Amino acid sequence: MNGLFAIDQKGLELIFVVLVKLAIGAVLGGLIGWERERGGRAAGIRTHMLIVFGVILFCEVSKVFVGTEPNRIASMIVTGIGFLGAGTIMRVGPEVKGLTTAASIWAVSAIGMSISVGGAFMTVAVFATLLALATLALVTRIEQKLIPGAHPNDLLLSLRQQTDVVPVLHALNQAGMRIEQTQILSLEPTIDLMLHVSGDKDQILRTACALPGVLSATWSS
Repeated sequence: MNGLFAIDQKGLELIFVVLVKLAIGAVLGGLIGWERERGGRAAGIRTHMLIVFGVILFCEVSKVFVGTEPNRIASMIVTGIGFLGAGTIMRVGPEVKGLTTAASIWAVSAIGMSISVGGAFMTVAVFATLLALATLALVTRIEQKLIPGAHPNDLLLSLRQQTDVVPVLHALNQAGMRIEQTQILSLEPTIDLMLHVSGDKDQILRTACALPGVLSATWSS
């Protein structure tokens, strides 16, 4: 039993290095996971942190296996992460959701590998994390400005009566709204609709709020 847990100076140094890598991975993976969780995605802080932990440990352990090529472990990690990422992808009506989260899982696993390699790749891991955060947080806003219809959203409408439905939808279509799906939430005492739509959000909301048959119009979070 003593031999099993006996640790020499070299072993202590190895433990310290691995623990530092895990700590760095927790921060970098947690940042990307925080961005995903802030947007209400399926894979959040814990998922991304655990992925980094697992990747780092697999890579570190592969270095001490006699006769094992580390690149084989890396290729197996890539395959495993592919299956994990596929689990976050789902089809909701005509739209496929979860692709960006699956890509963030893929990216965070590569960041974990970079942390395990260490040295110059540690700096690469930090910059890759910053680039991933910029891509997730900023590119979406740029897309919404340049291509308003690229990201459909859920518009909640409350109407006075059923006869207001057709003129209201016609007016919103004239304002540039494109309806992907329509769901009736309530018929009494008001007509409540949820529309899965694309288009200029500000223009659609301004038009909806100005229509006489509309009691309220909000974007669903």
